[in-house]
Amino acid sequence: MSIHYGPLPPRWPDSLPELLQEALNPEAVDANRFARQVLIDPNFTAESAICALDGQMIVGFCLAMSRQVPLENAEPDWDCGYITLFGVHPDYRRRGIGKELLHRAEGKFRKEGKAVVMISPYAPGYFSPGVDVEAFGDGLAFFKSQGYEEVYRPIAMQAPLWSLRVPAWVKEKEAKLKEEGVAFEEFSPKLTLPLLDFAKIEFAGDWVRWVRDAVSAITLGADPKRLITAYVANPDGTLKVLGFSHYCAERYGPIGVALSERGRGIGQVLLYATLQAQRMQGFRTTWFLWSEDRTADRLYTGAGFEVVRRFALLKKAL
Repeated sequence: MSIHYGPLPPRWPDSLPELLQEALNPEAVDANRFARQVLIDPNFTAESAICALDGQMIVGFCLAMSRQVPLENAEPDWDCGYITLFGVHPDYRRRGIGKELLHRAEGKFRKEGKAVVMISPYAPGYFSPGVDVEAFGDGLAFFKSQGYEEVYRPIAMQAPLWSLRVPAWVKEKEAKLKEEGVAFEEFSPKLTLPLLDFAKIEFAGDWVRWVRDAVSAITLGADPKRLITAYVANPDGTLKVLGFSHYCAERYGPIGVALSERGRGIGQVLLYATLQAQRMQGFRTTWFLWSEDRTADRLYTGAGFEVVRRFALLKKAL
């Protein structure tokens, strides 16, 4: 075996998507998703994609992302490197390829002046919020053997929509909130700027992009109920957003409620309104990729969501 290492070739071979599906089957990374989620990312460089090759065949791969363009409305993370894809073909494991890929990724990050490596809470293009502890137990053990420590364990959840019923107590909450002046509406253009202001003020990071993408999709013909907003009208006629809930096809979220408005039931009303919208679009199942147990107990479990994957978010100081 003569394995050599290098950046992703400009004309990468078919063996790359084949490798990703062999090594990371649960993530379902085909060529189109790789192009959409990796290659057009403004932070991507060829050096981010570290390949192990046997001849012309890619047998190992590590995506080591560094911030090139600031993430809007987020704390700077210039000192952080992110590993978002990592895999070795099953036929080539236990030959030191994984260690060499990781060594090269960490060397890249050190050269760039990074202080810490994360696996893998990278916005906007993460594939999963860490290492799947069941599907990739060996991978989790490998990273821990290389000095990575768990930060916490996010969960992915899924729920059936065909049997969805809105509980009576949610309907009562909605009626009470409406009496108090809270409106729940599908997206319309008048909500664009209030939604963007809400996302900027209440949620740092990727939320503003989510709102922009949803608004763009809806104004081009997507379901207006893809983005449902809770708001009140101010005395001067302006609108104040209290929360919103979003879906894209079968994927649910994000959902967010202003910190000052939590505990009133706004989140539950938004959740069920969005699940109903998904159901009426013909989707039979809904899912999301990233939450925590506390939020699941408070919001999702009662709506029929069950944990389907658990991840380990990992961190290592360089």
